[in-house]
Amino acid sequence: MTNGERADRLIGEARQIAGEMRRALDDEAWNLATRRAQEALELAIKALLNEMSVDYPKTHDPAPVFAHALRTRGIDVDAGVLDSLTALSQELAKVRSPAFYQETLVTEAQARDWVQRVEHALHFGKDLLRRLRRAL
Repeated sequence: MTNGERADRLIGEARQIAGEMRRALDDEAWNLATRRAQEALELAIKALLNEMSVDYPKTHDPAPVFAHALRTRGIDVDAGVLDSLTALSQELAKVRSPAFYQETLVTEAQARDWVQRVEHALHFGKDLLRRLRRAL
């Protein structure tokens, strides 16, 4: 399997999980929506890393490696967007397990905020994937 094929599979799964994320939000399952948001974001970032032929970490917060890869490759990304993405990945990686196992209660406002931010990140990822492929 090529890096591009793997990236396509990962981004496809991220989209499927994002659908589950939206359904959980509609069902007012705030903790589950949060967990799915984290999963979708993680897979989308790892898809982009794969497209750039960067070995991604087997952790739930791949954003620092992603940010470093963009900088070292000279890929122009708005600094504010990248900072926001990195912060979101860190937040969700930290809360994913406690939320999933009901060790913390996610509020509706938190869940809606995270879902909205992940949806923006997925759009960013889709656009960046297109840019990366045009550059080849």
